Amino acid sequence: LAAYYYETNEQAKKDKCKPLFGKTIPLYLDRLDAQVKRNTGYLVDGRLTWADIFFVALLDNLNYMASNNIIEDYVNLEALKTKVLEIPQLKAWIEKRPRSDF
Repeated sequence: LAAYYYETNEQAKKDKCKPLFGKTIPLYLDRLDAQVKRNTGYLVDGRLTWADIFFVALLDNLNYMASNNIIEDYVNLEALKTKVLEIPQLKAWIEKRPRSDF
């Protein structure tokens, strides 16, 4: 995704778009969504871990680079994101943190 986002040649960027958004990203998001489903709503061990927090934190940047919500079609990943963002300490930080583009 970063290679696509930072590509300066418009034709090369266009050439990367279809395989990236049509194949690569869905391949990995399908796997992650299934992993969350198997682990009762979390990425690892059926409970909240740093993997969940890191994934949700990374999503902001990935969505920014993709110019859309890349997990909108993945119900388990969306539910995980909601759970993580509802953690009181994280929710409080997100509300008061400095704003950035990503």
